[in-house]
Amino acid sequence: MRAVPATPLCCRDGSQVMARCGWALSLLVLAGCSSRTSLHLGANSSGAGGNAAGATGGGVLGGVVGNGGSKGSGGGRGTGGLTGSGGVTRTGGVAGAGSVAKTGGVVGGGGIPGSGGAGGAGGRTGSGGVSDSGGKGGSGGVGGVGGVARTGGVAGASGISRTGGIGAGGGTPGSGGMGGTGGSAGTTGSSGALGLPCMTDEDCRPDATCCDGSSPGCDGTRLPSGEGTTPGEFVVSADGLAVTDTVTGLIWQRDGSSPRLECSGHSNLDCTWAEAQAYCASLVLGGVSGWRLPGWMELLTILDPTTVPAIDETAFPNPPWESFWTSSAYLGRAGGWELYVDFGNGTSGFCVRGVNHRVRCVRGSRCYPNSRFVVLEGGLVRDTLTGLVWQQEGSSTAMPWADAQSYCSSLGSGFRLPTLKEIDSLVDPTVPTGATIDKTFPSTGTDAFWTSSSCLGSSTSSRYGDFSWRDSNYCELGGGNNCSSVGNSLRVRCVR
Repeated sequence: MRAVPATPLCCRDGSQVMARCGWALSLLVLAGCSSRTSLHLGANSSGAGGNAAGATGGGVLGGVVGNGGSKGSGGGRGTGGLTGSGGVTRTGGVAGAGSVAKTGGVVGGGGIPGSGGAGGAGGRTGSGGVSDSGGKGGSGGVGGVGGVARTGGVAGASGISRTGGIGAGGGTPGSGGMGGTGGSAGTTGSSGALGLPCMTDEDCRPDATCCDGSSPGCDGTRLPSGEGTTPGEFVVSADGLAVTDTVTGLIWQRDGSSPRLECSGHSNLDCTWAEAQAYCASLVLGGVSGWRLPGWMELLTILDPTTVPAIDETAFPNPPWESFWTSSAYLGRAGGWELYVDFGNGTSGFCVRGVNHRVRCVRGSRCYPNSRFVVLEGGLVRDTLTGLVWQQEGSSTAMPWADAQSYCSSLGSGFRLPTLKEIDSLVDPTVPTGATIDKTFPSTGTDAFWTSSSCLGSSTSSRYGDFSWRDSNYCELGGGNNCSSVGNSLRVRCVR
């Protein structure tokens, strides 16, 4: 316990009344001092029983306000104040001559603990980007640090009992520190889901890369549901110059039929592959540049094989019934062969670069998985980009189309024949020899596989997927766009 030093008695004006005095004289002088004057009495050495006033232990007032946190989680609570220690009971004063010692002073009450500082309110989490299977969310702000609570006041020392003096009261409780202010809201981020738009690798999950269809091995995309395109999939820009595909996130040049002055084909409508590349690279629409020739799978996503021409004519008006170049090379043929998509009959294939085709440009990148195909138990493979689960081997024998449907249904768990776009999503034209499919599917060989997509205008034929593209001296069909009579026997690879 800290000793209270002997101090002269003073009034408001600071005048010293007396340094040491007897009890009776002190009472006379006190009457002339203000109630706000600080009073300090030294210990009385007189033989007569005196009263020494215990100093009241004042708790330190309110805690310092915690600093506002930076973004994210709530601040920690401030620590509670220390409990003020109880006043120590003093022994009775030594009796003056002939006087009886009075009882000891009452124990000073313990200080009430200072209340803990309230935690800083956490910053709101930044909203995610386009939603899917969770992508990378915006980082939440770190919450404000809670205010540090002031310690409770130390109890005042009990007064020495003089003629039954009353002990000094306990210290005043220290007030709790105030809570730190909450952090500000976290920044908004994209979801980072595979197949969704990105600007850099930082927008993607750690197991993915931000790239586009112009890069070899990055031509896959998310797929629309069903045989054709999804209702509401395409959104036309306010100036009518571009179309956004809400499934893939790609932004397309809306006009596909006007002359391309950079091209040397008929009426400047058709381009060689090199001219198509240059045209897109120089294109500016609505003040926006950064256009490019689409990859093969990118261009297939706007193909609608259920209609003629094979494209949504509301989103893309006046489409020519012709073939359009892609940036995807076919490595199974030496000498510079590139893939095309024919929007007249819904087929696709590959041609030498000097042939003339139409061109429609595109913008946009996506988060592409570093390891796209994952082998599961039970002879299955998951495509992490599209979310589809495939049979790894497929059927061991060929069968007619109706039997193929029954075969997939018999597997249970929602298995079915794949659509045209789904079977095409497995094609890998960058494979230089053998079957044009990822090595995760080792037993594909040169066989054709049924799809659920019918050939337009025919009730007796259906599309099939061909992973054994053929050499040609000019142009050739490829991928899953060929037709076969439903009575023919082909292999089956089911999907769910």
